This record gives sequence, structure tokens and C-alpha cells, in this order.
Amino acid sequence: MFFKDTAKPPNNHYGSKRFLLCIFYLFLLLYLFFGWSKNLWIISIDHGFFNFFGEITRQSWALDTLIVQMFRTNTAKIVPLLACIVWLLFERRRQGKSIEFFILLLIGSFLAMTVSRIMQNFSAYRPRPLHNSNIEYQLPFGIEISALEGWSSFPSDTSALAFAIASGIFLASKRLGVVAFLWTIIIVAFPRAYAGLHYPSDLTGGALIGLLCTTGVAPLILHAITQKVKGINDKWMPLLWTLVFLYLFQMGTMFDDIRRYGSFLKEIIGV
Repeated sequence: MFFKDTAKPPNNHYGSKRFLLCIFYLFLLLYLFFGWSKNLWIISIDHGFFNFFGEITRQSWALDTLIVQMFRTNTAKIVPLLACIVWLLFERRRQGKSIEFFILLLIGSFLAMTVSRIMQNFSAYRPRPLHNSNIEYQLPFGIEISALEGWSSFPSDTSALAFAIASGIFLASKRLGVVAFLWTIIIVAFPRAYAGLHYPSDLTGGALIGLLCTTGVAPLILHAITQKVKGINDKWMPLLWTLVFLYLFQMGTMFDDIRRYGSFLKEIIGV
């Protein structure tokens, strides 16, 4: 049974604690949605980042190309995190341990991607750093000024997804989770700011969304599911794992096709 080893023992305070956490997370997300990119001290930190790294960009073609290429290839960004997930999944099943982390990761990553895309598409437009005339930043080699033109900057959906995944890994293995977080910060997040595609606050906002979705909201959803569904008949397992594979595949490609479909839909409805 798929949910058998994820069921938690009864806890009288479980519902109330999770409810309070959800309220806190909701207020935090609303704060991110309406005010994060407008706080003066955060804007000063963003500008300070570009003032500092503006002295480093275009000094070395090799360095710029190495950093820029990191964010262009999904193989470097997300696939190593997925490899950790697969290893942990089979290792924990071999040891007879719970795979609850995997279900939380799937739920959290989906929520993080959905929330970040909704915020990016329907909140006030924020030009990306390379399109912001108020920021004097020398773009690194390999970046065109037209990159992602017309796409709002806040929050970073890439950061949201990667941190949601890293959070799930951390739930299963603290050591591997720390490595996943470092990988996400250095390989996934930093190159996007260095390339002028995101402000540090965009990446931080995305990180918070990913963390909250996997560690805060996903457990509530899983708890609600396990109260209604005690297990899944074995005959449905091939279909279930097929859908899981397809979902992991989309994660590995950063949901590029689905995001394109979303952009087409946005154009069609005229939003």
C-alpha cells in the first residue's frame, strides 16, 4: 500500500499546530506577493549585489561562461537533485523505512512551482535586472540583453522548485540535505543572479516558497489524504509509478513544456 508507511500516530495537537503553521505561511506568502520587492532595504541589498559583481563580470570569458552555463543546463541544475531522490527512495525502501519524504517532496514541488508561477504571472510586473535601467550592471559573457524579455522577475520559480526538492531530501537525510541545499544555492540560484536574470530577493523569495510548500503545507495535505485513503490497491501501482516517473521527468526539464503552455494560455486569455 502506497500510503501505509506514511500514516502518523494519532496526535490531538496535530491539526491545531498545522493549522497555525498554515496561517503563518499564508501571511508570509501574502507578504511576499504584495510587498517583498518594494522594501527599500531589500532593494538596497539587490543593488549592492550587482554593484559588487559588476566589477567581476566580463573579466574572464572562461569564468563567465562556466557560471552562465550552469543555469542553462537542466542536467547541471536539477538532475543531480533527482539522482539523490531516486537513491534515497530505493535505499529507504531497502531498509524498510518510510518514504514519506518522497510524497512530501512531490506535493511540495508541485505546490512551489504552481504558487511561484501564479505570483510571477499575475502580480505587478518587475523587470529583470538586465532590463532594469536603474541598475548599472555589466552583463557577463554569454548573456544577451533580450534574454527573458517581458517575463516578470519576482519570484524565481527555478529557486522555488529547487529548494522544494532540497527540502524533501533534507527530510530524509540531513547530511545529503545539506549538500542539496548548498548545490541549490551555488549551482542553481547564484548563477541566475550573476547572469542578471534575477535579483537576490527573487531567489530568496522563491527559496522561501519552496521551503514552506514542502515542510509546511505538504504535510497538511498528506495528513488529510491519509485520513481518507488508507492505501492504494496493488493493481494501481504500475499506473501510479508511471505518473511519478512522468512527473520526475518534468521536474528534470524544469517543466519547460508546461510553462510554455501556460504562457500560450496567458496570451490567449489576454492577461
